[in-house]
Amino acid sequence: MNSPASPQPSFAQPARARANLERLQDRLPESVFVLLPTVLAQVPDPDGALNRLERFTREPGQRVVEALARQPALLHYLLLLFAHSLFLSEMLIQQPELILWLGREKNLARLKSREELLEEYARFEATALDIEPGLALARFKRRQYLRITLRDILGLAALVETTLELSTLADVLLEKALVTAERELRARYGAPQTHDARGRLVPARFAVVSLGKLGGNELNYSSDIDLLFLYEGEGQTSASASGRRLSNSEYYFRLAQRLVRIIAGVTREGPVFRVDLRLRPGGREGDLVVSLAAALDYYEQRAQEWELQMLLKGRHSAGDPGLVRAFLSAIEPLLFRGSMHFAAVESVVKAREQIDRKLDAAGGDRVNVKLAAGGIRDVEFLVQCLQRLYGRSDPWVRAEATLVALQKLYEKGYLPARDHFHLASAYQFLRRVEHRLQLEQGQQTHTLPADDEALTLLARRCGVEANRGRSAGQEFLRQLEEHLRRVQAVSERVLPRTPPAAEAESFRLRAPEVVTAPGELSYAELLSRLRALDSPLVRQLEEVEVPLRTQRLLGRFLAGALASSSIFEEVSRAAAALPQAVELLRLSDPLGALLTRRPERLADLLNLGGGGAASASNQLEVNLATDASVSLPAGLAALLDGSHSLPESMAGLRRFFSDAVFQWGAREVCLRSPVEEGLGRYTALAEQVVRAGLAVAEHHAGPVDTGTYAVIALGRLGTAEMDLGSDADLIFVATYPQAAAPVRPVAEKLLQVISGYTRDGTLFPVDVRLRPRGGEGELVQTGEHALDYFAHSAEVWEAVTYLKARPVAGNFEWGEEWCQQLREVLRGRFSEWAPIRSALVEMRRRLEEEVTRSLEGGDNFKTGVGGFYDLDFIFSALALRSSAASMAGCALTRQAECAESSGGLSADERERLREPAR
Repeated sequence: MNSPASPQPSFAQPARARANLERLQDRLPESVFVLLPTVLAQVPDPDGALNRLERFTREPGQRVVEALARQPALLHYLLLLFAHSLFLSEMLIQQPELILWLGREKNLARLKSREELLEEYARFEATALDIEPGLALARFKRRQYLRITLRDILGLAALVETTLELSTLADVLLEKALVTAERELRARYGAPQTHDARGRLVPARFAVVSLGKLGGNELNYSSDIDLLFLYEGEGQTSASASGRRLSNSEYYFRLAQRLVRIIAGVTREGPVFRVDLRLRPGGREGDLVVSLAAALDYYEQRAQEWELQMLLKGRHSAGDPGLVRAFLSAIEPLLFRGSMHFAAVESVVKAREQIDRKLDAAGGDRVNVKLAAGGIRDVEFLVQCLQRLYGRSDPWVRAEATLVALQKLYEKGYLPARDHFHLASAYQFLRRVEHRLQLEQGQQTHTLPADDEALTLLARRCGVEANRGRSAGQEFLRQLEEHLRRVQAVSERVLPRTPPAAEAESFRLRAPEVVTAPGELSYAELLSRLRALDSPLVRQLEEVEVPLRTQRLLGRFLAGALASSSIFEEVSRAAAALPQAVELLRLSDPLGALLTRRPERLADLLNLGGGGAASASNQLEVNLATDASVSLPAGLAALLDGSHSLPESMAGLRRFFSDAVFQWGAREVCLRSPVEEGLGRYTALAEQVVRAGLAVAEHHAGPVDTGTYAVIALGRLGTAEMDLGSDADLIFVATYPQAAAPVRPVAEKLLQVISGYTRDGTLFPVDVRLRPRGGEGELVQTGEHALDYFAHSAEVWEAVTYLKARPVAGNFEWGEEWCQQLREVLRGRFSEWAPIRSALVEMRRRLEEEVTRSLEGGDNFKTGVGGFYDLDFIFSALALRSSAASMAGCALTRQAECAESSGGLSADERERLREPAR
């Protein structure tokens, strides 16, 4: 063991290492124990590896001990994994026999194909029949991660092979999840069918398109997976055994929902993958599942440059590969053009600037290898721009993977040898750092550790050693800085920032009907086209100063108007409202997005310029509902006559809400009405939608007596301060025990109607976690049971939360009586001020700790010191102290007045709080 020829490990904690070795000498066979010094000397973290090996050997089982003696290589495998990854170490410690599975791998050096992984999963699945699908997938993934990681850290797999195998594994898991979801839905509703061009009934098609890292076969150890769900073929499902049918669009919506739940749902092993669907057409507001025709229309007419650029990595991951081929083939002309597309370069530069701002806001000098200037993102952006530049005339360079694309660009002479070497070397170095960072904790991180010891350990894991008097950590930083600097230099040299004058020539327009690809034009070019048409739009714009940032958004609006002759005519008739549109685009990104998505909404701004409210906005001058007899606007009432299907009603609700939000926002931005009035109007709109959604839910969930329950609002909906982006906090309370069961399906259906994704997006999130006992409590609770909970079990934070309770739908009269009874219960339970104050102080302390740990820090106006939460704490505490006074329908500034009238605040203190609240 102590032979001078044997390499000896260097321990940072020699006393602990000595104690561990003494324990291990009793647990391990002598033939294994004598190998420890040699193997430990070869791993980057001998202390961590030895600590974890000691834990592993506490109860490994006889089979594991015998295998270590029979296969000495297993000891090397264990210590390497223990030295590189805490989360994989924990898995091995909890399941020691997994090392036996690794020992059965005949050829670790070989890359496994999709077919081999599918075959392995079939064998694994046969032994996991009694567990839920998501858990089986998560377990299989973790087992494969052991093998892939071991190949990586042993140096048996190049970076391209590691990322490819991680991506192939993700494809296999997506395919198996899709098979499971399809099997469940087809049993209920039959198979989706459509008619082909000859009128024959054929199966409809569905596919999962991967984007981002997964699409490029470049997945890392802790990536989100970016997905797009496509289907083709309108129609309906064949009848199931129960005779139930669905339209194909609703079937595929449910299929995608189930697929996401299987892949991203929480299991005992964690989610299989985190799923990101924001890259789909329309982003968060877009359909969860989009038809092929709708997708092509979106990318041809409305997509931004960054959306087109990210499709360079689009590929098939699961479902029908032919559908994905058709999609990618159809969008190909949009991605590859015959000349430098400067709008694409502009989008890269803009993204670079946004990233820089986020990094600056985060503070500190810790390097983020993904987002730092010259980092992973910059290399990928540069390669994608070159692919778009040369890919039309030379399809050879159209590769999804960054390193493969770099090699092809070099081979064809589009990159000099020196630039190719610098970019490829930097990318491999940065991705290796990214992988080592993520392997340690199994978390998605790209930021270097702050302390020197952790940095030195990271350097050794990346294969960087001390050099020329520099420690391993110092040498690592030197190499990192050199790579970042070289990428920046290549990027600045290769990507021009402004187009040559010859390429800024205006695009001539003969008539609106013949406009092609207007999204390609700059703002100046769009103005030239409008001048050629003698459009009243350009005359209005010449009288308005348009900031540079707003020019880009205004350009998207004008491009959308020019995309259709009918829309162009509507927008031209409303040209006088363009100054208000510029103001809207300048001040509000969400409202600007609503305008650019439907340029004809410009007409809604016509009456705002003269100081009077637009007639459409006047529709929102409604008081908060106090009973069920409050009439709904005609646009909503028309959806409730019982003649519409559920998808039609949901689509109609979304269209109404989108139009109404734009009209509301236009008024708030352009007329600058008092903030309390604006929040009150938005709250009234949200209530209208909840009541209309409830009527739809009652119609489609089965008969139920509306008088048997009330929908109670809490949070910002409760205080009439709901705003753009707010959740609606709701609870469902039944009037008597037997009513809860029939109301439950109505409540569930309401959540789907309001928050479910459809072709027209969603309305707003509904949060039901504030109900008694939170997620563990029943969705629908009886009034008596809820009162009993608050009388005996509720905490102070729940008490102050429920002071905001008020009915917004269902049985208003009974709901108001229940809220009054609740306040009486709270008045009796929380009558002593000292424990209330102590509990709220502790809540605020915990909140400060959470904020400190986040990137937001204390400058966040909502959670930071002196921010919104502090005001809410003060007013809520005073209301609870003042006989549990109601805060329902009472905005912050009004709460200050109530606190004074109850004696909780002096007039001076009220004024000192009222203005910050406003």
